[in-house]
Amino acid sequence: MRVEKLGEGEPKHAVVGSIHGDEPCGKKVIERFLNSDIQVKKPLKLVIANEEALEKDKRYLEADLNRSFPGDLESDKHEERLAAKILEEVKGMNVLDLHTTRSHPEPFATLSHLNEDTKEMCRKAGVENAVYFSESNGTLNGEVTGIVVETGLQGSDQAVENGFNVLLNYLAAEGIIEREFELSDPNYFKYYETVEGDWEFKATNFDLVKEGTVFAKRNGEELVAEESFYPILMSNDGYEGMLGFKAEKMNI
Repeated sequence: MRVEKLGEGEPKHAVVGSIHGDEPCGKKVIERFLNSDIQVKKPLKLVIANEEALEKDKRYLEADLNRSFPGDLESDKHEERLAAKILEEVKGMNVLDLHTTRSHPEPFATLSHLNEDTKEMCRKAGVENAVYFSESNGTLNGEVTGIVVETGLQGSDQAVENGFNVLLNYLAAEGIIEREFELSDPNYFKYYETVEGDWEFKATNFDLVKEGTVFAKRNGEELVAEESFYPILMSNDGYEGMLGFKAEKMNI
C-alpha cells in the first residue's frame, strides 16, 4: 500500500485506487495527479491499495480485497490484513474509490449507503448513473462514507482518462483544487437480483429490458425477462459463473 498525504492539516477526503490488482487504472490516475502541477487548497489523502497484486497483475493474491473489509490485522491472508490497514488510513473520511469494469465504457457509481452525503459525492463525481447495493458484503464503501466509481472498461486508456476527469471534477467540486467543474444529476438504480450462469449478454447496461425480451443467450438457449428491469454490470466475461445484476430505477 502506498499512501500520499497532500496539503496541511488532517484530510477529510481520500482517493483510493487499485483495490484489485488487475485494475491498474486507479494507480495510474493517482500517479498522474501526483506528477501534475496541480496544487491542493485543502488536505487530501491518496492511497494505491493492493501493490502486491498489481505487481502480479492479479485481482487478488489470497482473498478479494473488496470483500475483506473491515479486515483483520492478525489474519494469515494478505488482503484481510491490508483491508484493516487501509481502513485505518481512511476511516472517518469521504472516500472516492476508483475501479474499472468489463461491462460499461462510461463512468458510473456504486454505493453501499444511500444518503445525502453519498448522493452529493455522486453529483460531484459527475456520473450519469449510480447503483445502490443495500448489502456491502465486505466492500470498502460499506465501512465508510464513500462511493465507487467504475471509470470505464478494464485495461483501456479511456478508463484512465475518464478516471482522471472524474477525480479532477470531484476535487474541484469539493474545493480541494482550483478548477471549473460540473455537478451531475444522476439516475439511481437499486440492485435486487443476481443473474447466475455464463451467458452472452444481448442488451445494454442501464437501458430498460422490457418483460418478454431476450437479454442473453447460450448454446441456443435464450434468457427471457420475466419482468422489466435494468441490467447492471452485465457482461460476457466480467464474472465467472455470473452474468450480472438486475436493478430497478429509483424515484429520487
